[in-house]
Amino acid sequence: MPLQPPPPAPAVARRALEAAFRDLEHTISPAESRNFVSTTLDDVRNAALDLERQLAARQSLRNMRRLEPLFQGLHHYSKVIEVLCNGTEFLPWVWAPIKLILKISSDYTDAFDRIIKAYSLIAECLGRFQPLAVSFHGHPQLYPVFAIFYADILRFHKAAYKFITRPGELFLYSLYCHTLLTPRRSLESPFQDDMGPV
Repeated sequence: MPLQPPPPAPAVARRALEAAFRDLEHTISPAESRNFVSTTLDDVRNAALDLERQLAARQSLRNMRRLEPLFQGLHHYSKVIEVLCNGTEFLPWVWAPIKLILKISSDYTDAFDRIIKAYSLIAECLGRFQPLAVSFHGHPQLYPVFAIFYADILRFHKAAYKFITRPGELFLYSLYCHTLLTPRRSLESPFQDDMGPV
């Protein structure tokens, strides 16, 4: 029985991209994702700056400039993976959900800060794609590795979206964080003057 050669790397990578894309596409409602295909990275960057202005007006400034390394990393990553995404709607889904996730979570300061922090960690990994964009352009044997990054980014978007859209979960998370950060009064303190320690 002759051995079959493994499928070409671009085909394997394309299937991985499609699986990650379909998974996130099924998670985010069509009404919320309808503009993803036409969303550019600059659209997301501008939306983050607009959101920063809105938060400043509410006296809740969050320093959205922390996302700039993410946007730069996504720009370099997109140069590496754009060949795999040609003829598909996959590429904008790397950055378009960020706009939606930030917008929804902006009303919950603690959750919003955690999401920004997580995106900052992703930015650290994506920063490595700047030299790779030039060095490995046109090396299809690396496409499956680049597809793994795509799948991981979309998996994070899915987790963040689920977190911020579950009814009551953000409220409970904010309440939990507020409780942790608020100085605790002892249960006995209201009664201490009248009755001594309870």
